[in-house]
Amino acid sequence: MQSLFIVICAAVILGTAVADAPATTPRDAEVRAFLARPVGSIPVEQHTGQVREFTLEVQRVHREIAPGVTVEQWAYGFPGQPARVPGPELRVQQGDLVRVTLHNTLDQPHTIHFHGITSVAQRMDGLDEVLPGQSYTYEFVADQAGTFAYHCHFQTNLHLDMGMYGALIVEPRGGTPELWKSEHTLILDEWDSHQDPENTVHRPAANYFLVNGVSAPLIPDLPLPPGDVGLIRMINLGYEVHSMHLHGVSFLVVAKDGHDLPQPYEADTLLIGPGERYDLLVKGRDGRFVFHDHIGPHATNDGAYPGGIHFMVQGGPPLDQHGQPDPQEAQRGAGMHGMNLPPEVGHLPLLTDADHPTVRAAGFHFTPPDLRVKLGTTVAWRNADLVAHGLVMRAPDGTEVSRGLGRGGVTTFTFDQPGTYTYHCGPHPFMTGTVTVEKPAGDAGPEPAPSPHPPGTHEDTTRPATPDPHLRHDRAFPNDPTPGEA
Repeated sequence: MQSLFIVICAAVILGTAVADAPATTPRDAEVRAFLARPVGSIPVEQHTGQVREFTLEVQRVHREIAPGVTVEQWAYGFPGQPARVPGPELRVQQGDLVRVTLHNTLDQPHTIHFHGITSVAQRMDGLDEVLPGQSYTYEFVADQAGTFAYHCHFQTNLHLDMGMYGALIVEPRGGTPELWKSEHTLILDEWDSHQDPENTVHRPAANYFLVNGVSAPLIPDLPLPPGDVGLIRMINLGYEVHSMHLHGVSFLVVAKDGHDLPQPYEADTLLIGPGERYDLLVKGRDGRFVFHDHIGPHATNDGAYPGGIHFMVQGGPPLDQHGQPDPQEAQRGAGMHGMNLPPEVGHLPLLTDADHPTVRAAGFHFTPPDLRVKLGTTVAWRNADLVAHGLVMRAPDGTEVSRGLGRGGVTTFTFDQPGTYTYHCGPHPFMTGTVTVEKPAGDAGPEPAPSPHPPGTHEDTTRPATPDPHLRHDRAFPNDPTPGEA
């Protein structure tokens, strides 16, 4: 009996000692730090930094999110400056008192919610609507450094989908660490080009996928020279999950949702859900490599690849497999579509309708790829391949028009504006060519009148019966049918 008593006492003493023992693992330390950290509203009088004040207005804008696709957006902007999607980046330092005044200049109720900021009072959380013509000032202490966001939280399913969002960056007190030389904020989203904000029922079906408000090829390159380290702040403010994959180099995930990770990890693919934010460190290297969404449809524009979330990380001059400068790649100078610089065409004959100029698609090449034609000339493209092609014609002003080109199909364009047009096959972007349109020397007369029978309606055997109403048809292609024409 005495021995049993001794055993029980020893167990109690040992258990007490274990309970009082300090944390021995990083996980235990994180749990204890979380439990010890105070939560709740931080009185604004307790700020330890500067007072940072911003004013945001709301504007209805129209923006081209992909070549030829212009949509209505609701955008935040500073007074007196153009509003755009995403809204202006708000950057403060840890400990600052942040005051943001929303002046609602639109005809809808709006709010601002500071996504991820936990020091706010309830009334500052952006859930009370600000009616048209009214203003409201939000204020909070930025107590935690990291990557955050702001967005409208009134009828969030619609207003966020219309582009009412932006980045909020809280830098560490004393400035950013000298671990990186450049910062890049990438906000992911998706867009339904058919959505109607006047419809009281909002059921989006996204067909365009955006980085900072645009789809490829409008997404600019991300510059990162060899030897440099860049910090990428990636924010998903859309409604879909994205799987971001980087070619050529891996990245180090160092923070999530504004919290530094106790154990950063290396990866080349990041799955990021709606509302999540990740901080990534990336090192520059030689060459240009793709950063894209590995969910296939998200790298398309209305189903056409490449597009969507697809852009290039631009490093140093490319090297070949032997570590030497790659002359072939340097000479090619290819962009995302593999489009070359316009060639010299002075040696080419100047063709007219009497020559019946025709480009043949065969063996995954356009022959001849480059033409020189007189103003007003109609050119035909014929598909002799066993697979379908698609023709994307880019005018000198940047306007693009797409046409299908099925097996054995024909499509035509009439060129009524001078300049150099570039084209490529949509599904096979390495198939490229140019059409240089010239007004004959000494011809000062008016430009040709549009044909009463637009090419592409009576000769185009592969074009859909109803043109896409979201393609912009302007004076770059005056003979192209406008939406709704038979």
